[in-house]
Amino acid sequence: KRKHIMTISQSQLTPPPCLNASALTDLHENQYAIIDDFLPLSFANQLLDDANRLYAQNYFQQHYFQFGGSLLKKPNIHELDLTDPKIASRRQQQQQQQQSSRIDLGQWENVIQSLGPSFVSKINELESHLQRRRQKQHPNSTCHPFPPLSLDTQTPPAIKLQLNTGGGSFPWHYDNPGPPNQRSLTCVVYLNPHWKDGDGGEIVLWPFLSPSRKITPLHRRAVLFWSDRVLHRVLPSRSDVKRVCFSMWCHGERGVVNSKEETVLSKDVLRFGSYDEAEAFFRRSALQRVISRAVYGEEYLESLLECLVVGGRRRRNENENENENEDGKEEKEELEDEGMLSKEEEEKVVRQHEANVAAIKTKLRPLIDEFRRRKDAFQSG
Repeated sequence: KRKHIMTISQSQLTPPPCLNASALTDLHENQYAIIDDFLPLSFANQLLDDANRLYAQNYFQQHYFQFGGSLLKKPNIHELDLTDPKIASRRQQQQQQQQSSRIDLGQWENVIQSLGPSFVSKINELESHLQRRRQKQHPNSTCHPFPPLSLDTQTPPAIKLQLNTGGGSFPWHYDNPGPPNQRSLTCVVYLNPHWKDGDGGEIVLWPFLSPSRKITPLHRRAVLFWSDRVLHRVLPSRSDVKRVCFSMWCHGERGVVNSKEETVLSKDVLRFGSYDEAEAFFRRSALQRVISRAVYGEEYLESLLECLVVGGRRRRNENENENENEDGKEEKEELEDEGMLSKEEEEKVVRQHEANVAAIKTKLRPLIDEFRRRKDAFQSG
């Protein structure tokens, strides 16, 4: 039976006071912002209870992703897309029919209906204030470190609930890899009240040619970053730790996100006077997505194999331990590997990655080599 649900006031469903001009300034200057106590404690706890219930009721689905023409499984990553049209239509249909067995999202309905839209509106309000202030301080300046945020208030943010088990992880990626994706801003909110050092599951942000930042998934913490400009990954959590979070992806206005200037790396774009000028350009441009796989080649591949291969083996070893008999001998029946890549599949992933890197280097080798040197210098420094 469902526990008694505490009533949540409307003020608790709006972005908190800590989502302010200072946070947005951090976002522009650092490409990310960290906001603690993003949700009221009671609301966050209820969201976690409802997430665990929905997981137990098998509403979550295994996460897959596209790589080199293949659809690959990310072991131990389970998701529920709260704004998936199929889920929304089923929920609406069942509500209209007043079925007692309708999908009960609990407090997640408030995230969809109130928190998500109000978050977008608040970001736009803060952005307008920030741009006015900049204009007053620098009336003749037309150059900004990063372009203004212009979110589409007519399109609700896409919201996905995620639950990682058994050491699941994510490789390096951008939340907006290119057209037709319209994501402009990512907001990840964590629901892990018992997280402690050593549990893993940290998100690592790596702004282009800048130091990386590892951020712990603390309860009620929100992490904001540019969807099309911040490379990031999720580290494996401990095998006995369950990691819960939800992401809100806010869409930019049409014609702003993934414009031709942000997706086509032409010869005209590459007319730089120096490598310093080139570095400054790619740091603030979404065109970094075109070359990042070559600049961060080893890191991409290591994280990819850690997600697909190591994660699968970790899960398989857990299953084997659970299936030992009382004498400590393994059962003879074959165990199904959950997300385990075959050796042939692993080699195919490596070959595809190396082919992607080689294709970029062939066209831009001097630039890539210099950026790789600078990237290594940042990490060693």
